[in-house]
Amino acid sequence: MFCSMLSGIVSGAAGCIIQVEAELRSGLPYFTMVGRLSNEAKESRHRVESALRALGCPLPPMKITVNLSPADIRKTGTAFDLPIAAAVMAGLNYIPINKEPPICLLGELGLDGSVHGIRQCLPIIMEGRKQGIRRFMVPYDDMESLVHIRDVELVPVKHLSDAVDYFRSGCVLPYHFKEKRMILDSQCHDFSEIKGQAFLKRALEIAVTGRHNILLIGAPGCGKTMALERISSIMNSLSEEEYLEVQALYQAAGVHREAEDFCPPFRKPHSSISRGALIGGGAVPKVGEITLAHKGVLFLDELAQFDAKCIEALRQPLEDKQIILNRLGRDYTMPADFLLAAAMNPCPCGNSFTPEACRCSAGEKRSYYHRLSGPILDRFDLILTVGQEAKKMDAETENSAAIRSRVLENIREEQRELSDTPYSYYGQIQAEDLEKICPLSKESRRILKEEQKKHHISMRGIHKIVRTAKTIAGMEQKSGIGEGHLIEALSLRNMEFLSEAAGYE
Repeated sequence: MFCSMLSGIVSGAAGCIIQVEAELRSGLPYFTMVGRLSNEAKESRHRVESALRALGCPLPPMKITVNLSPADIRKTGTAFDLPIAAAVMAGLNYIPINKEPPICLLGELGLDGSVHGIRQCLPIIMEGRKQGIRRFMVPYDDMESLVHIRDVELVPVKHLSDAVDYFRSGCVLPYHFKEKRMILDSQCHDFSEIKGQAFLKRALEIAVTGRHNILLIGAPGCGKTMALERISSIMNSLSEEEYLEVQALYQAAGVHREAEDFCPPFRKPHSSISRGALIGGGAVPKVGEITLAHKGVLFLDELAQFDAKCIEALRQPLEDKQIILNRLGRDYTMPADFLLAAAMNPCPCGNSFTPEACRCSAGEKRSYYHRLSGPILDRFDLILTVGQEAKKMDAETENSAAIRSRVLENIREEQRELSDTPYSYYGQIQAEDLEKICPLSKESRRILKEEQKKHHISMRGIHKIVRTAKTIAGMEQKSGIGEGHLIEALSLRNMEFLSEAAGYE
């Protein structure tokens, strides 16, 4: 007697479909499982035996062999309990099995036959949907995180008996979902708390509108961190597809995220983070902070305090919007499409802008700037110095909702203009398409050429300036880039700081 079922695991940042095969034959009573299993996966046989006994279907004195295929992938987790139990029951003719259409089963069994959630269903279902699987049997506890997925049939089960009823008569438990979508208005940080700093607020609006990476340099207490912590409050909420993508990544990483959280991710790792925790890694790679920031913001406060290897590891993900890790001959692709926001002091003591108060030696400054190479600074579109401002407590300032409304309108126009291209934001335009989408006038080319010669700007830097100028033009409802837009884009990229950092390097 032989039967097979479909199940799945999480491998890296994505799901992986697994074939569960069960063979029952005459012989000494023995239950064995093969297929490169972890300890928790091996323990499935004990939970399955107890659950079947509680259901009134004890295992007969036979030799039972369960194989999880493909055998070269390490199987972890407890999602195999339910498909193993179903395969064994089908082999005993306790339940009928319809081969078409296929169904994928996920769930952990209790000793009494109850089905517990595995908290990793979404990435597996999304992978199964890509492979043409349209039916999934999932724990009732996990349904809250799955209600937004489309084009699939979900069969929730609370007990092994519910699975039996479905296979015998097609009965499906009803699931009642009460929507409680979390949106950006519920966030506690607001731009109205920032007094003054009009130039900084303008730069943050440009960064969000065009998805431009931004670096702020300023003395301690000038408001760098406060401003960047509010950047996600003016971003657009995640679309349905983006929500599913982000939610699947968090489930794959085992990181809790509210089931109805449509806010873009905002990750703020500490400066002591390791390289593996930042970009992902391990024998079986797990996602890092750059993947958890996918479709959101990665905020690196005190950038120069991060390990130099961590900072340099960001080069390739910032360009490719993904990172590929190779382990034991297998490639693991993890998405990393995020907006990088960073803040740092101008020197170790932070008072470089007021020379009479600075106590750093030339050697200390040189060591400080050595942490930031020219190529990594080139990845920032906007580089601003932030100074202290006298705060007018009675002065009125725009709140996040007003700024976000303006940003969303600009993004809609931006995406309408880019609808015939593979891009969604001006900051994503590749070099080969830049001249076609962002043409420059003769005078603008002259200005850019002079600045390039004066400040030794790299071609990557030139491209970033042009993209920023295009975003500024779009925010002013202009179809083409004018000289004023280009000059503002140049003012948002601190050439003096770049020259100083390069000089120390």
